[in-house]
Amino acid sequence: MHNLATKENAFTSASTQSDSSYDALSPWFEIRSVAMAGFDYVFAPMAMCNQINELISLQEFLINAQAMLGSEPQRTILVGFEYDAQGNLLLDRYDVEWLNDMIVDCRRTTVNGCSQFEFMETLFEHSENLVVI
Repeated sequence: MHNLATKENAFTSASTQSDSSYDALSPWFEIRSVAMAGFDYVFAPMAMCNQINELISLQEFLINAQAMLGSEPQRTILVGFEYDAQGNLLLDRYDVEWLNDMIVDCRRTTVNGCSQFEFMETLFEHSENLVVI
């Protein structure tokens, strides 16, 4: 059974996790963020995003990221990133639907080839690490 993640317990539950969440090699240190036009864009490695295969896992991840940013659910946009073998940036946007602080739906969309790609690429280039040691 999963405990529902809330902003109130985000840091409490994070502090009870293994030391790997504070390890400099942890994927959390690869997460980047940038604020633009009233939204907080969270860029997470695609390998990390691929492991989030349940809504509750996505909810816990986003609530922890939002707690670090001081952001609200409807203002946070998750984008997965990776580089292909040729060094090209690949981006996937996660369209998350919230209801009463709970995720009820999520759709993953590839941004490459879409009109939004250049905008998202620029945001990624100007983003900063979410977690800094």
